[in-house]
Order: sequence, then structure tokens, then C-alpha cells
Amino acid sequence: MQRPSGIGRAVVYLALIPTVLYITLFWIIPILHVFLVSLTYRNSFIMGAPRFVGLSNYAKVFSEYIKSIENSIKLPLAAATVDLILGYPLAYLLTRRKVLFHNVLRASLVFPYFGDLYISYGLWNMFLPGGLFDFVYRLLDISYRQILYTPYAVVAGFSIFTLPFMVLYISSNLQEIDPSLEEAALTLGATPIRAFFRVVLPLTLPGAVAGFLACFGWNLGGYLIPLLLGGIRAGDVMTVKIVHLTLQIHDYGVAAALSVVLISMTILTTYMTFKVTKVLR
Repeated sequence: MQRPSGIGRAVVYLALIPTVLYITLFWIIPILHVFLVSLTYRNSFIMGAPRFVGLSNYAKVFSEYIKSIENSIKLPLAAATVDLILGYPLAYLLTRRKVLFHNVLRASLVFPYFGDLYISYGLWNMFLPGGLFDFVYRLLDISYRQILYTPYAVVAGFSIFTLPFMVLYISSNLQEIDPSLEEAALTLGATPIRAFFRVVLPLTLPGAVAGFLACFGWNLGGYLIPLLLGGIRAGDVMTVKIVHLTLQIHDYGVAAALSVVLISMTILTTYMTFKVTKVLR
């Protein structure tokens, strides 16, 4: 392979300048700014007289807000598990079988790009008395509060929001598998179920794991779904706490420290997703 000449390398470097500037201005500098604020006392940085307190804000985060961190992990993990259980069969049917409303199902996969406002507000109205699920409350003789404002409602919202991502990851993996491999297994005497578990499932594990990590990472930063569907108790997650600390308590230092923890978790999850999908070597 011919190595690029000096002029070729110069063109490559010039082409990278906009990307480097974009990453620096809108990713690296904002993260460094948040980290700097996390080392200051309350709103002193915003007021123009920063009072640095070291890592005391992080100590407060891991002592007073550990429950929020746990919920921010548990709820997305549960939602990613639901997405895997529901998304794998759907991806398989869309890729390997002809199903009714095939194009409609495929078109619905772009739904998350419209944002989580539609899901959170829509489910919130459906769970309220007089909503779509009101007949379920009457049938089971239960209160709407036994479903709404619970972790189950948050997990339902998260899983509905990120299900298309799971389907897309697994479908993409399935499309890379030659169908003749399944046919060969069937020809050699394997049953369809055995062929699936011995041939298809092992080959699609990277896509399933990547989809799981993507769903988990996407829901880490979820705000509206836990706020509307979880309420005060089940909505105790890092994103809601960050907004509360910033807009109501004005403790920007602790809010920034909590943000750094959330950003670190998101970057780690994204890195793991890229490794599984072999974007990073």
C-alpha cells in the first residue's frame, strides 16, 4: 500500500481540523469546565469568586447520593434486560421472516430519535385515572399509584424508548450472517431450535451485548421518563438530582460532581459498546 505524500498528509491534517475543533470546543472543554466546577463550593464559581474545596463534593456525592447512583444503574439495567428479551425475537423476525406490517415495524425503529418526551408524557397520561389503563385498575381493583410513580413504570418507559436500539443492533448483526449457515445445519439433521442455539445465537451475541450496553448507556442520561413516571420516590436518579441541585438548591459544586460521575459512567459504557462492535481495535 502506497504511503501518502507530504501534500497528501497535509490535506488529511487540514480535513481533520474541523473535527478536532468540534471535539475540543463542544466536548473536551465543557467536560473540563464541569470538572472544575465540581471542585468548588456551592455557587461560588458561578458568582465569579470560586472557592475550591478539593474532592469534598465527591465525598458528599458518594455519601448522600449513593441511592441515586444505584437507581441510575438498576433501572437502566432492568430496562436493557427487557429490551433484550423483547428485542431479540423481533429483530430475528424482521430479518429472517416475513411478518405482517413489516415496513410499519421497521419505520417505528426511528421513534427514539424524536426524544423521550412523547413516551414519558404519553405513558403518564395513560397511567393516570381516566387514561387508557383505567379499565385495568377497575378490573384488578387497584390504585393507579400501584403502577404509576413506581420503578416498574420507569422501567417500562425506558424499555419502550430504547427497544428500537436493541432491534437495530441485533438486526445489523443478523444481516451479516449468511442464511446458508442455518440451512447447512438443517441439512445436517439439526432441528430449527438446535440450529438457532448452535449457529445463530453464538454469532449474534456481539450484537446483543452491544445493544444491551447501548440501551443501558442511553437510559443513564434519561431525565423526563424517571421524572414523570417515577415521581419523587422511583424518580430518584442522578439526572433528576442534578437538575434539582442546580435549579432549586443552587449547589452547583455537588451537581457538577454528580455530573462528572454520570459522564464517566456514560463514557465507559460507550467505550465498551465500541469494543464489542469492534469500532475500536
